[in-house]
Amino acid sequence: MTVTDRIRASAVPAARAELDETLRRILATPSLAAQLLLAAADQLTTSRPEQTLTISGWGRTLARADQRVLSGYPQSIAQHAARRSMCALDAEMWATARTRGEWALCLRAAARTV
Repeated sequence: MTVTDRIRASAVPAARAELDETLRRILATPSLAAQLLLAAADQLTTSRPEQTLTISGWGRTLARADQRVLSGYPQSIAQHAARRSMCALDAEMWATARTRGEWALCLRAAARTV
């Protein structure tokens, strides 16, 4: 296709390059569900990773990750991301991971699936 308009012809490649870069950046960004799992994993590794993760500790970790990642999004989007992230956790994780550090490894692996 030949563009005959000289003004638009010079702008098209620049706009295309900008669009391509924006698309690359979007595709490289993890989903909100993955970001939620990664934020929880980061918190678990920075705060006593050698200790056993308790149920209350898991709740606090998840609440902080939720606040860090999902605040500012509409409720429906935040809930969908939270559901997707929890569905990524398989039953084996609950049986095998014991310490906060082990949980962090499991969460990082699960984040790659969502």
